[in-house]
Amino acid sequence: MRAATLVWLAAGPPPAHDFISAALAVLRMAAALEPDPVEAMAWYRGMPIAVLDGLTAAELVRQGRANAVLGFLRAAIEIERAERQALQ
Repeated sequence: MRAATLVWLAAGPPPAHDFISAALAVLRMAAALEPDPVEAMAWYRGMPIAVLDGLTAAELVRQGRANAVLGFLRAAIEIERAERQALQ
């Protein structure tokens, strides 16, 4: 039983400092798409991301999947840039 408990604990959420760093990294990158901090936080906490299992950015960060959210945001930023260039 003890070994199973240790394995479960090891697979738990990231330590608090890692979580905070990851959340801040996601929010900084989200600011490139949504400069209003209130709106960016609303997106972070409440908008499901369909291509990432329908979870919110906050849920994904809590699961240790901040890199997936950052990749999603990078792709969104690149698409927005390409669309702006196409309109010029």
